[in-house]
Amino acid sequence: MEDHGRRVLTALVLIPPVLLLVKYGTALHFYLLQSLGMVLGLFELYHLLEAKGLRPIKGWGILAGLGLSFLLFRGDGLRNLALALSLVVIGTMVLLALRGDIGGAILGGASTLFGVLYLGVLLSFPALLRGMPEGQTYIFYLFLVTWAGDTGAFYTGTLWGRHKLFPAISPRKSVEGSLGGLASSLLASLLAKGWFWPALSLRYCIVLGLSLGVMGQVGDLAESLLKRSLAVKDSGSLIPGHGGILDRLDSLLFTAPTMFSYVTLLGL
Repeated sequence: MEDHGRRVLTALVLIPPVLLLVKYGTALHFYLLQSLGMVLGLFELYHLLEAKGLRPIKGWGILAGLGLSFLLFRGDGLRNLALALSLVVIGTMVLLALRGDIGGAILGGASTLFGVLYLGVLLSFPALLRGMPEGQTYIFYLFLVTWAGDTGAFYTGTLWGRHKLFPAISPRKSVEGSLGGLASSLLASLLAKGWFWPALSLRYCIVLGLSLGVMGQVGDLAESLLKRSLAVKDSGSLIPGHGGILDRLDSLLFTAPTMFSYVTLLGL
């Protein structure tokens, strides 16, 4: 109950300022908030990798992640992404050579680049959505459906979870929790249509809600896989009752690119 209380209190403290920034701030303000989350997430991830004995180049990884994110936000990234990624790889190899850690070069380089791709690229998509003409609506929808899926899965699994979903990856996740999360995402999508996105057709409302529900759980399981591999329960302790910043961003890392794909390909 104490953890539950901290979880609710933290949500009540942190969520309103984020929503107010989306409502009254500009796309640049939102990008800066996203960049802060990216820096904290990369620092947290690299710290976990170091605790496992790896030696990522933290400063370079954070700088490269921010650089890729900035290119995408400016609208240059899709055109020059291959060149930018090539420069990131070249820079990583040069720094590894200068560091002189011959035995750990492969793992050090791989862990550095993994952080850049996992957070630097995937976490760029919320700001891309916010920068669109209907960006406020997209972000409110993304947050509502993603958070509803996370919350529904957590409480449904806690109350009624009996059958394990992927026990080797996350022993606490259940089939019942997964179904509850999907139902919550779908209900949130229907709520969003009636509340602030009436132009969304019922067909896409259902498809998008379920798609984000599924991808949110895939993102959660992906982070659970990382934590299992690194033998940690939470990615950190930055957010009381919720763990680290990665524990709060894991679903969004997968739902934001999914929504961006729907918006750009279907013209929602």
